[in-house]
Amino acid sequence: MVKAVALNTVHLCKTPGEKTPEGKVAKRAEIEVKAPGAILDLDKKQFEDLVAKGAVRSATKVDLARADAAAEMDLGT
Repeated sequence: MVKAVALNTVHLCKTPGEKTPEGKVAKRAEIEVKAPGAILDLDKKQFEDLVAKGAVRSATKVDLARADAAAEMDLGT
């Protein structure tokens, strides 16, 4: 897994949708929305695709430290 930072709002598919043989939607896809600045765990292929589109970049140690600090503040610890 690659740690990445979202540069723009990123929409990731958690589970794909399903259609009936007639073409009607049987189950809608679950989409996860990540805000700019969010830290993402992506596989290598997904990371390369999103980098090519300019949506993410590799997370630095500073990015990870900021995310950890923000998470601690949210938890009140």
